[in-house]
Amino acid sequence: MGKISDDWLHAPRIYVENTRGHDPSYEVTAEHVLRNLPVCRPAELTCRYSDERNIESLRRADILIAGKLDTSLISREAKSLKIIQCTSAGVEKYAPLEWLDPSVALTNASGVHAEKVGEFALMATLMLHAHVPAIATKQRHHRWSRTLRGTSAGCRVLIYGVGALGGAVAKRLHSAGFHITGIRRSGEPVESVNLMTTPDHFHECLPFTDVLILACPLTSATSGLVGASELAALPEGASVLNIARGGVVDHSALRDALESGHLSGAILDVFEKEPLPPNSELWDIPNLMIFPHVSADAPEGYVDRCLEILADNLARAKAGRPLRNVVDRQFGY
Repeated sequence: MGKISDDWLHAPRIYVENTRGHDPSYEVTAEHVLRNLPVCRPAELTCRYSDERNIESLRRADILIAGKLDTSLISREAKSLKIIQCTSAGVEKYAPLEWLDPSVALTNASGVHAEKVGEFALMATLMLHAHVPAIATKQRHHRWSRTLRGTSAGCRVLIYGVGALGGAVAKRLHSAGFHITGIRRSGEPVESVNLMTTPDHFHECLPFTDVLILACPLTSATSGLVGASELAALPEGASVLNIARGGVVDHSALRDALESGHLSGAILDVFEKEPLPPNSELWDIPNLMIFPHVSADAPEGYVDRCLEILADNLARAKAGRPLRNVVDRQFGY
């Protein structure tokens, strides 16, 4: 995206769309916008729920702030937009981005979850290292069975997807003594990652991995990334943590690997269908712990952190600098 014309930057028309009934911690109010966008004075500020839209205001809007995007409506009606600030980090549901005018920048909330997800991943990885999922399974069956484990120092972790979240995970785990190998598309080094490589070397890394952590976006390249062959390539007794998206892992293959004892445990925080249905077989798989998609959500100050991204981008646009958190049309994140 080229330099944005600055005639609207000082007084943009802003349209905010919330979802009725959603957690109020994630509702964007006019107060939030005015407090967090000191770089401009909105000429128009409209805050509505998706079931009571003001279409005329949407048509005039330069900026759209929303957690859920009605892509057909935006494509059809919102012809004046310059920036869409999505308050969600994951935007795979909107791909491909053919609905988005090339002149409009779609930015996401990548990075706002980093501190919380790093903390969660440290907890979950320590649990996997200590075989806590297996201990929890034994508890359900009233079985006392002691298995001693050493410290985490030197335990080999492979993080697939070292972006904002994966980088935060690496930082936390490195400080606890884990040895970190990272995989990212660019292959560029990241602090706290001992060895960085690219996706084409994923399978080569698996035999040397004690804990596999998935922190990547869901794209055509990562859908079904971890299946039976990948799990079989892990050493016996290895474990898996998924904080990416449910579609990254073949759950049938994961079940087989856990039931056979090849994997010592797994922790899942994301699922293809959420809430996870009560009749899902995942609930009863041995040595599997289920978290209800809570790894990245820290509601206090969430909206403020999202709007800080927008404020920074408005300042960048005024200075003719590239925007950050822009969703890549080719890769979908």
